[in-house]
Parts: sequence; structure tokens; C-alpha cells
Amino acid sequence: MQCFSADAMSTRLAVLLGALSLSVTSDAIATSSDLYDRYFSNVLAGPPCFARTYDDAHLKAHPAQRVRSIEIDLSKTNSDGSPNSSDRFELGFALMLATTSEWYGQSASCKASDTAFECFLEADGGLFRLAPAADGGLRLETGETGITIEGTSDTIELSGTEGGDRVFDLLPSKGECDAARAFFEGGNE
Repeated sequence: MQCFSADAMSTRLAVLLGALSLSVTSDAIATSSDLYDRYFSNVLAGPPCFARTYDDAHLKAHPAQRVRSIEIDLSKTNSDGSPNSSDRFELGFALMLATTSEWYGQSASCKASDTAFECFLEADGGLFRLAPAADGGLRLETGETGITIEGTSDTIELSGTEGGDRVFDLLPSKGECDAARAFFEGGNE
């Protein structure tokens, strides 16, 4: 067995604590630009899209949930033509209810913080937050006042305090975004 002097032990402990501190500090200094780059720079080698579609079994097990499909996708530029950045970027936001094949959608303006994205839907549609989730996904949480999304003939309101439509775990995807885009571009809005 090896014996160390008190000074040698103190030095080893200081080095170990310094290394641990450096590791924790480097993770803690991620910036809003880092977060934006991780989720919205060339995801899936095309326009970044995050989505979720729930099957009939899930909807039957969660009767308070009305949303069948939900997607967010990065717009090419902001509405004023300026490039997207962590300080200001626009998303397409769309959802489909379990009772219809119509997509409801509108634009959202977002800004990255060091830990999440804060977004608001146009036309006073409400607030939502996107935070990193498992498997490279994003967790979408509606604000306390809920969100409102316009369709072709009516408006959908999702409560921010009750029901099953407040939190959605979205994964990188293309299928739901392609379906929503085809619906809107096909003049079905």
C-alpha cells in the first residue's frame, strides 16, 4: 500500500476537483447560439422539422387529448426577409385534431435562451416553450393561457392548464411536416 503525505493528498484532491469543476463549467456555458445551432442548423439535411403523431391506441388511452398530429418547422427567413438567428427566428406551427384530417397552422416567432426557445404564435395565438428532450427531440409546452390556432372554417383552442394538449414530445421528422406543407400549399387552408 502506498502512503501519501498530506501535501500530496491535498494536491491530488485539488487537481481532481479542478478537473470536475472544468467539466461542469464547460457544460454550463452553452449559449443561446449553441442551442439554436444544435436544433435548427441543417437538421435532417433539410428544413428542420420536429413532429409527433399519436396512434388510435394512444388517443383512446388519453381521452382528454384532442391533438392527433403536431409539427413545427423552421421557416427559411423571418417575415421581414432577415435571416434566422438565435435572437429571432420563425417557425411554422401546425396541428391536426383526432376528429378531422384538416391541419390548423400559423407562424410563430421565437428566440433562444441558453436552455430553451420561447415562442409566440402570430395573431395573439399564445405562447409556447420548446426545451431539449430525449433522443434529440424538443418538448413543446403551451403557456398558461394556452394557444389558439386558426383553420379554414374555425379556430382551435388548447388550454394551458387542463386537458391532454399541453405538453408534446417532438422528434426530428419529415413526414408530418411534408403532410402539413402539402395541405397548406395545396390550397386547403
